[in-house]
Amino acid sequence: MSKKTIDLSNFDFNEFKSETFAQLKSGQSLTDKDGILTSLIKELLESALEGEMDSHMTDCYETGITNRRNGKTTKTIKSTTGAF
Repeated sequence: MSKKTIDLSNFDFNEFKSETFAQLKSGQSLTDKDGILTSLIKELLESALEGEMDSHMTDCYETGITNRRNGKTTKTIKSTTGAF
């Protein structure tokens, strides 16, 4: 599986839309292993999981629970679009 990443700091929606339509017209799949939307789905999942953990840690801090983050580990999510 090719490792595609999207730099969201300079994300241009119109350019993404144009590229997506061009790839669709050429017959490329949306959500297979190297699909058009696979890298975007990966970024969305990672951001959502990171936000969830940040929220959890903030809640623990505000309620006085002594829970802390001790580094990060990688997780793999298996889906029909491949593993993230």
